[in-house]
Amino acid sequence: MSQQPYIHGTSAREQQRLIAQAAFMAPLLAANLVLQPGERLLEIGCGVGAVLGQIALSHPQTQLSGIDISPEQIARAHRHLDALGLGATSPNPVELVVGDGAALPWPDGHFDRVRLVWVIEHLGDPAAMLREARRVLRPGGTIHLTETDYASLRVSPPDAAIAALFEAFVAHFNRHGDAHAGPRLGSLLEQAGFSAVQIEMLGIHHWCPSGREQVHAFCHYLLGFIEPELPALLAAAPSAEVAAGIALGAQRFGQLGQRPDGAISLSAYQGQGVAPA
Repeated sequence: MSQQPYIHGTSAREQQRLIAQAAFMAPLLAANLVLQPGERLLEIGCGVGAVLGQIALSHPQTQLSGIDISPEQIARAHRHLDALGLGATSPNPVELVVGDGAALPWPDGHFDRVRLVWVIEHLGDPAAMLREARRVLRPGGTIHLTETDYASLRVSPPDAAIAALFEAFVAHFNRHGDAHAGPRLGSLLEQAGFSAVQIEMLGIHHWCPSGREQVHAFCHYLLGFIEPELPALLAAAPSAEVAAGIALGAQRFGQLGQRPDGAISLSAYQGQGVAPA
């Protein structure tokens, strides 16, 4: 198995969060993918099928497949896609498979596109998975990656308690994966044998007062996966004082949109590469 245990788990709350996340980040995700009618696309680490559902609705002629290592996630993906009318009885059903992304069950050159969305960050060593992605792509087919660097997460005005929360979360994430996956995408793709690699760094930035709703929504989105980790962050704190600062940071972060001068920034990375002949 190439994938470490998923830090966020597979609870019903987390599965619903993934669906909400895909909807919230839809414009960012759509910007990194161009599809032609009839093409075959594989999403590795498809989770609950939220991104596949978006692609299927906007590109109904695309032949979609998804694989995830978690049977619980694939079961939820079936229910989600069924609810969208994209299940087994639909005219163009999405294929879903339980399996390891580093040992894909499809033949060489089977797909036109392969996509991974916030998957590399959960892998200790993504090289095997990226090589498998290259293997199942036809010559000239493309891989599409989306990642971030959680160390780029900043608020303004600077707040020591929120900074302590972010620092603790990054350290915790790095014990389970790679919180800095975004800046590594170019090197990872080239080392896996992809050519014509392109990386785009995108800044996500919202500010008050005119963008108060966007600040609140983005903080709420981030707290969706930070708050469940708070017990672990507090347990790992080196002192009671640091733990108190982390807890205060979570509270203040949730209130950032209430500040007349509050602002939040994060860097996202979109990567593409071409499978050589």
